[in-house]
Amino acid sequence: MTAVGLSRREQVILAAIERELRRGGSRLSRRLEEFGARAEREGPQRFAAQASRRELLAVLSVVLLTSGGLTLMVLLAGDAPV
Repeated sequence: MTAVGLSRREQVILAAIERELRRGGSRLSRRLEEFGARAEREGPQRFAAQASRRELLAVLSVVLLTSGGLTLMVLLAGDAPV
Protein backbone atom coordinates (compact mmCIF):
# COMPACT_ATOMS: atom_id res chain seq x y z
CA MET A 1 0.00 0.00 0.00
CA THR A 2 1.43 3.37 -1.01
CA ALA A 3 0.69 6.53 0.92
CA VAL A 4 -0.36 9.14 -1.61
CA GLY A 5 1.07 12.62 -1.18
CA LEU A 6 3.78 11.65 1.33
CA SER A 7 7.45 12.21 0.72
CA ARG A 8 9.85 9.26 0.87
CA ARG A 9 10.99 10.37 4.34
CA GLU A 10 7.39 10.61 5.59
CA GLN A 11 6.65 7.14 4.20
CA VAL A 12 9.68 5.72 6.05
CA ILE A 13 8.55 7.37 9.29
CA LEU A 14 4.99 6.10 8.83
CA ALA A 15 6.26 2.56 8.16
CA ALA A 16 8.38 2.70 11.33
CA ILE A 17 5.36 3.81 13.35
CA GLU A 18 3.28 0.98 11.89
CA ARG A 19 6.00 -1.59 12.73
CA GLU A 20 6.25 -0.28 16.29
CA LEU A 21 2.47 -0.45 16.73
CA ARG A 22 2.40 -4.01 15.43
CA ARG A 23 5.14 -5.03 17.90
CA GLY A 24 3.68 -3.18 20.86
CA GLY A 25 0.05 -3.68 19.90
CA SER A 26 -0.65 -6.29 22.54
CA ARG A 27 0.90 -4.13 25.25
CA LEU A 28 -1.08 -1.10 24.07
CA SER A 29 -4.26 -3.16 23.92
CA ARG A 30 -3.68 -4.43 27.47
CA ARG A 31 -3.06 -0.92 28.78
CA LEU A 32 -6.21 0.41 27.09
CA GLU A 33 -8.23 -2.44 28.61
CA GLU A 34 -6.80 -1.67 32.07
CA PHE A 35 -7.65 2.00 31.62
CA GLY A 36 -11.19 1.15 30.52
CA ALA A 37 -11.69 -1.22 33.45
CA ARG A 38 -10.41 1.37 35.93
CA ALA A 39 -12.66 4.04 34.45
CA GLU A 40 -15.62 1.68 34.71
CA ARG A 41 -14.79 0.86 38.35
CA GLU A 42 -14.23 4.43 39.47
CA GLY A 43 -17.01 5.98 37.41
CA PRO A 44 -17.23 9.63 36.39
CA GLN A 45 -16.29 10.84 39.89
CA ARG A 46 -12.64 9.90 39.36
CA PHE A 47 -12.06 13.39 37.94
CA ALA A 48 -14.10 15.23 40.57
CA ALA A 49 -12.26 17.60 42.87
CA GLN A 50 -12.13 16.47 46.47
CA ALA A 51 -13.07 19.27 48.89
CA SER A 52 -13.01 18.97 52.66
CA ARG A 53 -15.89 20.06 54.88
CA ARG A 54 -13.75 22.93 56.10
CA GLU A 55 -13.28 24.24 52.55
CA LEU A 56 -16.99 23.90 51.79
CA LEU A 57 -17.92 25.75 54.99
CA ALA A 58 -15.42 28.51 54.19
CA VAL A 59 -16.87 29.02 50.70
CA LEU A 60 -20.43 28.93 52.03
CA SER A 61 -19.53 31.49 54.71
CA VAL A 62 -17.99 33.86 52.16
CA VAL A 63 -21.04 33.55 49.90
CA LEU A 64 -23.47 34.19 52.75
CA LEU A 65 -21.49 37.14 54.13
CA THR A 66 -21.14 38.69 50.68
CA SER A 67 -24.82 38.30 49.82
CA GLY A 68 -25.83 39.59 53.26
CA GLY A 69 -23.55 42.60 52.92
CA LEU A 70 -24.82 43.44 49.45
CA THR A 71 -28.44 43.07 50.59
CA LEU A 72 -27.77 45.40 53.51
CA MET A 73 -26.12 47.96 51.20
CA VAL A 74 -29.12 47.92 48.85
CA LEU A 75 -31.59 48.29 51.71
CA LEU A 76 -29.64 51.14 53.30
CA ALA A 77 -29.12 52.89 49.96
CA GLY A 78 -32.88 52.78 49.37
CA ASP A 79 -33.41 54.97 52.45
CA ALA A 80 -30.84 57.58 51.44
CA PRO A 81 -32.19 60.90 50.12
CA VAL A 82 -31.60 61.63 46.44
